[in-house]
Amino acid sequence: MKILLRRSPYLVFYWDGTDLRIQNYLTRVTVTAELASLSLLAFFGRPRCPQELVRAIAPDQREAILRAIRLMKRYTLLEPLNERSKRREHASAQWRGWGVEARYFHWATKDVDFIAPDEAKQFDEARKTENAPPAPFKRYPKASQIKLPASVTNLEAKFTDVLLARRTHRDFDGRSITMQELATLLGLTWGVNKWVISPTFGLLGLKTSPSGGARHPIEVYVVVRNVRGIKQGLYHYSADQHRLDVLRLGRMKERAEAFCGGQWWTKHAGALFIMTAIFERTMWLYGFSRALRNIYMEAGHLCQTFCLIATALNLAPFCSAALADSLIEREIGIDGIRESVLYIAAAGHTPSI
Repeated sequence: MKILLRRSPYLVFYWDGTDLRIQNYLTRVTVTAELASLSLLAFFGRPRCPQELVRAIAPDQREAILRAIRLMKRYTLLEPLNERSKRREHASAQWRGWGVEARYFHWATKDVDFIAPDEAKQFDEARKTENAPPAPFKRYPKASQIKLPASVTNLEAKFTDVLLARRTHRDFDGRSITMQELATLLGLTWGVNKWVISPTFGLLGLKTSPSGGARHPIEVYVVVRNVRGIKQGLYHYSADQHRLDVLRLGRMKERAEAFCGGQWWTKHAGALFIMTAIFERTMWLYGFSRALRNIYMEAGHLCQTFCLIATALNLAPFCSAALADSLIEREIGIDGIRESVLYIAAAGHTPSI
C-alpha cells in the first residue's frame, strides 16, 4: 500500500535571531530550518509518495533522502495522509475563519508542564532571587490627583437579585452618575481591598477578583463624560491609593464613541472604564505563553465584578471588546507592547432606571 505524506497544515515559520524556526503548533515541536528542508516541505505541499521525491531529486541518493523524510516526519513537519489526519483537519476547519493567529494561540498554549504543588515555594523564591518583580502599581507622579470618597460597602441589594438583574445595556439616556458611584465602581472592582504579607514576595494587594500569582496586571483608565463633581477628561485610577490621576481634561463625548469602534450609545454613558494589561507583571512570575490566557481571563473576572456592582448601584452596565485599539493606546500614551488595551466597560442610566 502506497504511503502518502504531506506538509503538516499546522506549521508556522519565524526568525529567531539568525535562525529560521519551524513550529508545528498542534504538536508544539519546534526545529531550526535549513534551505533543503524548505524545499522538501514545498515539494510535499500536496500529498505525495516519498519515492516521488527520490525520483525528482536524485535516485542515487535514495537513502539520504528517505532519512531526511523520516526525520521531518518524526518532528511532525510531514504527516501521513490517513483517516486520522483527515478527521483532525476536518475538525480544525471551523477555525479557518479566525486565521492562523487564533489557531496558533489556541494550540500552542495547551498542555504546558506545570509546577508540582510541593515545588511552588522553591519556584517563587527562585523568581525573586533572579530579579526583582516589576512595580505592582502604575504611577503618574506629575499628574494632578483627585482623592475619591470611600467605596460604599453596605449595598442593600440581595446578591441573587443582582445576579438575575444583570444585563448589558445599550440605551444610556445621558444622565450623570455621582462621584460616590464612580468611586464605588472603581474601588470594589479594581481597588485594593486587603493587604497580605507573602513570605516570598512581601506586601501584596488583594482585590475582589482573582489574579494568577496575585500579579494583578490589569490597569484601568476612566473616560469621565458625565460624573457629578469631576470634570470631563481622561484619568488613570490608582488602585492602591483609591484616587484618580488626571491625564487630560476636555470634552470626551465623541472620543467615547470612537474608542468603542463607533458604538454610538457609549457617548451617553456617565463614564467609560478602559482596561489595559502590563504584561511584564505576569511574565515575571510565569515564563510560558499560556499565562497570556490568564491575563485575558482576569479582564473578564474584573468586568463581571464591575457589571454586578453597577447593577447593585441601580446603574446600567455595558462591556465590549470592540475597541479602536491603536487609537485608545495613543490617547492614553501607552505603546501597545509593554502595556496594551484589552477590554472596555461603561456605566450610566437608562430611561427605565
